[in-house]
Amino acid sequence: MDIGLQHLRCFLTLAEEKHFTWAADRLGISQPTLSRHIQRLEGVLGQTLLDRSTRHPRLTAEGDRLRADLQVLLPQLENALQPAEPQPSLRLGYAWGFPLQRGRQAQAMLEERHHVLVQIVRRDDRTAGLRDGSVDAALLWGAVRDPRLVTTEILREPRIAAVSRSSTLAARDRVTWRDLGRRCLVVNTVSCSLTPQDWPADATPEIGAEAANIEEYLHAVAARRGVGLLPVSVAAQHPDPDVLYLPLTGAPPAVLTYAYPRSNPHPSAAVFGRALREGRTAERAPARPDLPEARLTAPAEA
Repeated sequence: MDIGLQHLRCFLTLAEEKHFTWAADRLGISQPTLSRHIQRLEGVLGQTLLDRSTRHPRLTAEGDRLRADLQVLLPQLENALQPAEPQPSLRLGYAWGFPLQRGRQAQAMLEERHHVLVQIVRRDDRTAGLRDGSVDAALLWGAVRDPRLVTTEILREPRIAAVSRSSTLAARDRVTWRDLGRRCLVVNTVSCSLTPQDWPADATPEIGAEAANIEEYLHAVAARRGVGLLPVSVAAQHPDPDVLYLPLTGAPPAVLTYAYPRSNPHPSAAVFGRALREGRTAERAPARPDLPEARLTAPAEA
């Protein structure tokens, strides 16, 4: 059947307008073209759809049945043939350190399988942009307790100590959790994942400096304002010529949490979370330095 949507649109418009000139004007075509489309439709169907004996065309019984059917079916068919609207990109916020292997694997999966672009956005605040709506989802270090958010623990990894190369601790091969309780501490004010209260009562560190981003944090460590504690994957991404990373024993693990709004979430937020969780078994090796056999050092300056 050599009939297209244009033939059906022409007939339905003419049935509504009941006037060839008005229908042609509404369709943006000439009146002869409209007449040819109607004649073609009648020829293919083998039925007379219009009574042309009067000044204004009237529908025959067959035409009236077709009009009733097309009023329902044509909009559905046109909607079905519309190209799918691309999903908006997923804006993924993070602070302090992006889990490279896990995060990039999930990003590749979402882009390749679901054709949704992932935009990585660093935001140095507690929710990495979720609070003000500048991101759609976020990877956050530390526990997140907010009933407005859907949260999932993605991974746990060891922490490593960051000390100034001029510190007395720099002569050691490793340090313990209690060792650091006798030192000043550089505190991450964004994630608040560790505070002096996390140490035993008889070995509680003092706060030597506070920092709102990783650069400030390492500057404070290098200047001997205190000892830093970082997830090993974050430390691996931020070598500093004046900072030495030492294996740490007895410390609680760092927890990475994935979060997105409970109300009106991005259509792909939950899918991305599942991809992150599946990365637990997909990773070939942990994205961290070997512990505790060797201490991490920053590359020497040229």
